[in-house]
Amino acid sequence: MLVARFIDAFTDPLMGILGDHTVSKWGRYRPWIIFGAPILGLFIFLLFTAPALSPTMKIVYAYVIYIAYSLASTVVNIPYHSLTPVMSEDPQQRTVIVTWKQGMSIVAQFIITIWALPLVDFFGGGARGWAIYGALIGIATTLSFWVCAWGGKKYDVCKDAGKGGSGQKVNFLKDLQLLIKNKPMIMLMIAFGTDVLANATCSACNVYYFKYVLNRMDLVAVVASVTLWTGIVAIPLLPILTKLMGKKALYWWGSALSIIPLVVMWIFPTAPVMVLMTAMGTFGLISKFPSFLGWAMLPECSDYAEWKFGQRADGLMSSSLTFINKFGMAVGGFIASFFLGLVGYVADAAQPQSVLNMMVFLRFGMPVLGYIASLISMAFYEINDKKYAEIRSELDSRAGRD
Repeated sequence: MLVARFIDAFTDPLMGILGDHTVSKWGRYRPWIIFGAPILGLFIFLLFTAPALSPTMKIVYAYVIYIAYSLASTVVNIPYHSLTPVMSEDPQQRTVIVTWKQGMSIVAQFIITIWALPLVDFFGGGARGWAIYGALIGIATTLSFWVCAWGGKKYDVCKDAGKGGSGQKVNFLKDLQLLIKNKPMIMLMIAFGTDVLANATCSACNVYYFKYVLNRMDLVAVVASVTLWTGIVAIPLLPILTKLMGKKALYWWGSALSIIPLVVMWIFPTAPVMVLMTAMGTFGLISKFPSFLGWAMLPECSDYAEWKFGQRADGLMSSSLTFINKFGMAVGGFIASFFLGLVGYVADAAQPQSVLNMMVFLRFGMPVLGYIASLISMAFYEINDKKYAEIRSELDSRAGRD
């Protein structure tokens, strides 16, 4: 998983640049979605297929198929994320688009959590049940992306072919400078990345906390459900709060307030169940605001690049966040394993207090450090509502629009 994640992460910027330079009758980003979706669907099916191979060849199969699936996912998902700034130039409308785009992933996660095993059993269980289930999810994924491509047809057009990044020969290093010199984008990447890294670490340690610190494995699913449901509640609230507070302020306060329930559990890791449920439910609600806002603020950074350097790079900007997300997830899981091993963790045994303390730190302390880093980074993020209005006004003036 670590090897595949690293390969997957470093191909994201390349895919973003390829999308930015694509010129076709289907648009700039939609052809990748249209033709890549069935390939992605096929690899999803293969992920859930267990061929009769030797133990060694099964490992080879797992490597090849998972890495191929990851690359196919990159080919489709980077253009998918790149459509947001293309579909609207209105910052509030972009927030609504991103909110529902990210929010529906929570809904999908909830549906899969409930229906995966019953569907596998319905299809006969075992290898056959999982293979049919994989085929079903592969087909559903393909159709969903095709619907997305159809919906974006009106907006993703190459009318500016030959301008900016379109129609030019791909120059990876030159295009990468649009990212490196984009201070707001760098600050957003740091804020978003530190959150992902910290939360990936605590997720990797989640089961250890319930198993060894609380001795309550029965609470894993219950707490996960509470966190999931409060995250769903955040979906309709985000556009309202963004309109009232502005994106930068809401990101900052969302990160700051997310620290409180984590600190409570860090100090009182064996608190009563109701305290745990309340803290995690509160965290599930508040933490979704900065998590969603990272994607909603990304189009502003893309507009900033056009305003500052005269060239749009929607694909590159989108891929930078997916890169940070995948990189943080890979490293976060490694950090959890490394530090647990460092303090002497032994599976399925009574743990010394030093190991229990490390589990509590990884579960609650690491996210606190991540959110503190986000607060510092957001302090240097210079695009507020007033600044963005100036950027948007000048871009419209350059384009000859009122």
